[in-house]
Parts: sequence; structure tokens; C-alpha cells
Amino acid sequence: MRLFFFLLLLSLFIFSCGRNKNVSSKEAKNTAQKAVIEKGRVLFEREDCSGCHAERDAIIGPSFRQLAGEYAATDANISHLANMAIIGVKPEQGIWGSREMTPHPHLKQEDAEAIIRYMLSFPADPKKPFLHNTK
Repeated sequence: MRLFFFLLLLSLFIFSCGRNKNVSSKEAKNTAQKAVIEKGRVLFEREDCSGCHAERDAIIGPSFRQLAGEYAATDANISHLANMAIIGVKPEQGIWGSREMTPHPHLKQEDAEAIIRYMLSFPADPKKPFLHNTK
């Protein structure tokens, strides 16, 4: 009888340990994503980003919510937008309309991507569409 209970408890223990792998990996992924977004927030505040961008309102550049309405938070979009932040955008390129995106050549790609991930972590605002030229 003791052997039966021992085997039963051992089986339950082994079974319960295996069930949490997916939950743990999801939690780890969420924790890592939150850490990158927090890093982006800190970098956003440290750099000159807030002079042109805000969560809800377009100042000089589009708001976070306008960007989120235009760009899904895919790796390709994040890399593209980070590259634009690093090299800048001239008004004649027609991306931001008549406004210039000041280059930030001192930013590392990884840091620029963290800033973009932070900006795209906000929900889109359907009442304030993204206004840019598409030449």
C-alpha cells in the first residue's frame, strides 16, 4: 500500500512539473518584452524624443498612438522605424509630410528599436489617423 501511494505521489509530482513549461516560457517572454519596453521608455525620456513625440498628441512628429495605427509592432517595422530614427528623414522624402525627423546617429540600433517598441506598445487612436505622404 505504501508503494502504491509513493508511486502515485511521484507520478503526480512528475506530471505537474511538466505542465508548467509552456506557462513559464510565456511568462519569460512577457517579462523580456516588458523589460525591452521599459528600456525604451527610459531611453525615450533620456533622449530628445519627447520634444517631437507624445503618447496622444502629434507635436512635431506623430504621436505614439498614430504610429501604432500605421505600423504593426513587427520586427521588420521596428527595425525600419529605428533605422529612420538613426539616419533621420528629410521633408522631401515625403514620409512625415513637410516635417523633418532629426537624425540620431549616436543611437545604437538596439536602443533605437527599444524606443520604437515602447512607442508602439500603446494602442492606436482611430480618431487621429496617421497623416503622411506616400509618394
